[in-house]
Amino acid sequence: MNWLDFWNGNHSIYVCDKHRQRHHERIGEDIVQRLPPRTGVVIDYGCGEALSAHHIARHCDRLILSDAAPSVRQKLEELHHGAANISVLAPDAVREMDAGSVDCVIINSVLQYLSPDDTEGLLKDLSPLLASNGRIIIGDIIPPDHTVLADAGALLHFAWQEQFMTEAMIGLMRTFLSDYRKIRAAYGLTCYSVHDMESMGNRLGLKAQRTPLNIGHDQGRMTFELQRLAA
Repeated sequence: MNWLDFWNGNHSIYVCDKHRQRHHERIGEDIVQRLPPRTGVVIDYGCGEALSAHHIARHCDRLILSDAAPSVRQKLEELHHGAANISVLAPDAVREMDAGSVDCVIINSVLQYLSPDDTEGLLKDLSPLLASNGRIIIGDIIPPDHTVLADAGALLHFAWQEQFMTEAMIGLMRTFLSDYRKIRAAYGLTCYSVHDMESMGNRLGLKAQRTPLNIGHDQGRMTFELQRLAA
């Protein structure tokens, strides 16, 4: 089993329903805060369940949800069937979109599951889609010195704030025995320093700048905004 198999199958990375709900609400709120008052086309690439998609869609003309896992896309299509400005596309279909047609690409909590070469290839494919003032927002980047204990501490802090501490303690023990831990131990998670992200951006003709706050509850991780370098 690899990461794609994991996300394409039945899994639970949440300690309880409240964790799942507040996790997605927080991400949706953080994404909306980074969008201009009215944005044209937004792509949420590697979107997962995207439970806050309706909230994000109210702040753009069109929201495109894209995920590599076929089972995830099927659930998204069922969930958002009939939504006027939400559509679901496979990654290959996203890459075939017209150049300059996208105002913002969100890639949140994705790059840790890709190799550096795959990440650079992905950004190379997506950057031509950006309009002249378009941005790629990459969230939840794991720095090299960020540990599993730091992840656990961030979850417990979030659980304390949102009042699901007991469930979080039990969930952490359950995660220790889960497929997620086994795959993480086998394949690891890809980490990037600020320098790594800036250098990758420069190679692709993009300026990568770290933002003050990360998307989501774990502020030990990082978010970057990438825009085309000035000519």
